[in-house]
Amino acid sequence: MPLWKDGAFIANDWQMLDDEAAVPDGVPVFVSLARWRAERETLGGRNAPVGLVLAPDSDWRDVVDDLPRFAAIAVSVPKFVDGRAFSIARLLRDRDGYAGEIRAVGDFFIDQVPFMARVGIDAFQAEDPILVKAFEKGEWPEVKSYLQPAIGKAEIPAGTRPWARRRG
Repeated sequence: MPLWKDGAFIANDWQMLDDEAAVPDGVPVFVSLARWRAERETLGGRNAPVGLVLAPDSDWRDVVDDLPRFAAIAVSVPKFVDGRAFSIARLLRDRDGYAGEIRAVGDFFIDQVPFMARVGIDAFQAEDPILVKAFEKGEWPEVKSYLQPAIGKAEIPAGTRPWARRRG
C-alpha cells in the first residue's frame, strides 16, 4: 500500500502481522500490542525493525519504556469518524516523548490529514484510491485557524481567544 511521508510517496516494505503469523526474517514488521507483550524478548532481538500497532482502545502505558525500540508506531483508524488515533498520537508525542514515525493506517480522508499532522502523525498509509489521487495531485486542504496547538510548531494566538491558533 502506498505510504505518504514528507510530501512524497516512499517505499513501504513493512508488513502488518497477525498475532498468529510467523515473523519473517529481515523484514520490517508491525505487531499488535498483545503480541509485543507476549513476545517482547524475541521481537526485540530481531535484526529488522519492529513497529507497534495501536488500536483505538489501546492502553500502552505498561510499554512506554519500550517505545524507543519501535522504528514506527501505526495508529489505527477503523472508521473515518473515529478520532481516537488523534488522541493516541498526541499522547505518544506529548506525554510519552515518542520521537519516531507515527503512521496513520485505515479509513481516513484527505481533509483529516492536516489535523493528523498537527497532533504528530507524520506518515500516512493510503489504501483508498481517492486519497492516493489527492496526495498525487497535491490536494492538501488549507486550514488557517485551529483550536488546538500543534506539535513542535510555533504558532500565534488568534485574536482575543488564547486557545485559538493560526499558522505563523
